[in-house]
This record gives sequence, structure tokens and C-alpha cells, in this order.
Amino acid sequence: MNAFRRLFARQGQADDDSLTDGPGSSALAIKRKRAAIGGELSAHVYWYAEREFIVTSIMSVPGSVILEVGEPSVLPFDVADEDLGRAICEHLLRHDARQPPNLRDRKSTEWPVFRASRDRSVSGFKAKSLLASIETVDLVLSIEAAPLTSPHAELSMKALAQPIHAELGAVVRRALKAADVVRKAGIL
Repeated sequence: MNAFRRLFARQGQADDDSLTDGPGSSALAIKRKRAAIGGELSAHVYWYAEREFIVTSIMSVPGSVILEVGEPSVLPFDVADEDLGRAICEHLLRHDARQPPNLRDRKSTEWPVFRASRDRSVSGFKAKSLLASIETVDLVLSIEAAPLTSPHAELSMKALAQPIHAELGAVVRRALKAADVVRKAGIL
């Protein structure tokens, strides 16, 4: 059993075969999707203007550019952690493991996340947003949060969570808040 599994194993859970998706968990569904595509799943969560979360699905294959696809979910900042975590898991499960199309002819104003924000400009949206990239690592979710625009793009906040909705929502919220504190301190 690897370190991630030991760290996040529930009592009595010997291996992946004992996973079940009860209320508030997407562990089994994520395991099955990972097996079906033969790789990891990704989703993005934007914390926009300190007032809402915008969650989106990803299209990518290893070594390729990533593309946000589908209709984003827009949630108010005061959404329950469980609802935020559920939305993230739903978008992880919509991960599209295909090579993204050429983006050369796309305008930045066509970006679905920008349009969902209702901001006046893409640069304004970017200046007011923090991004949490969520990716599966076996049965653990790796979370990396940072401002969209930063003079120090090499720095970010990192966290781990299980695909348990309430826990995931709380951890993503904390990672984004931590990135915001560090940004306001002039570090990020």
C-alpha cells in the first residue's frame, strides 16, 4: 500500500476494491473513471472577486495543453463545503481525455469561465481570480492554488484531500484563502 493510500485509508479499508460511493463521496466513481481513461482526472476551481467559485472541467492528455470544456458551475462563496466538493467531483468525472483542438482561432473573450464571471474584461477577471487546479493522484486529490496573474508564478499553495465532498470543499476553500493571504502579503 503506497504512502497516499496509508495516509488516507479509512479504518477497515484494505484496498481499492472495498470502495463504495455512499452519500458525500465520489471515490468509487473517480476510481472507475481513472481506470476507463487510463490516467488522471483534472478540474479547475476559480475563486472570483472573493464572491463566487467557478468550477470547470478539463480536456487533456499527458504532455498536451489543457482546455477547459463544458459549462462551468457557478457557486456563491458561502456555498456549503459539501456542495462545493460535490461540484468539483462532478467536474473531475467530466474530464475529457482527448487531445485538445487548436486554440489559435479562439478569442479570449470566448473563454467560458470568463463569460460565467460576467466581468467586463479578461484582464480584470484574471486580476480578481485565484485558481485551484485539482488532479487525482491515485485515490487522493492534489490541490494547487495560486493567483491567475502573479510575478511569482513558480509559487503556489498545495494541499491533499480525499474525494469526500465536505472535506474536499473545505480543503479547496482553505487552499484558495491561503493563496489569497500570501498574494495580499506581496509574496505571490
